[in-house]
Amino acid sequence: MRMIRNPDAARDLVQDTFIKVWQRCASFHGDSELLPWIEAILRHGVLDWLRRSGREVPFDEGEAMNVELAVRVVELSQRDIATPDDQLRRQQLADCFQKCWARFEAAAPSHAAVISWIAADGLSHEEIAALLERSPGATREFISQCRKRARVHLAEWYELAFGIEGES
Repeated sequence: MRMIRNPDAARDLVQDTFIKVWQRCASFHGDSELLPWIEAILRHGVLDWLRRSGREVPFDEGEAMNVELAVRVVELSQRDIATPDDQLRRQQLADCFQKCWARFEAAAPSHAAVISWIAADGLSHEEIAALLERSPGATREFISQCRKRARVHLAEWYELAFGIEGES
């Protein structure tokens, strides 16, 4: 009764145990005591019953709080929480980008401005053409040149961030 908390099932298990004792009495050698042998048969029967029934254990409030806490811990562990190494890597990438971008702005300010318009401001080719007062074809060509120059100056950052070697 203590193990399964079901009086009807407990009575059935005791009856099944005595049937098994009767069936297996020929295998009992008498070199040990009878009661522990019967208890072992009953214990195996209880375990089988528990496996078959898939019994749910009622939680008390303390156990429910522990389950909620465990669920919350699992949820938090699945999030991408930055570790100190991640934060250090992000800082290194940011510092490298700032250094490369400063060199790019110093070497080719007009090219850097166009890349900034595309990346930061989200301007389209047509809007850039209007700002530069160029034809669409000339604007596409200039934007292509801007990207090539940016790749050269941001090569160190590209390699650090993506493992991609830039043009030197």
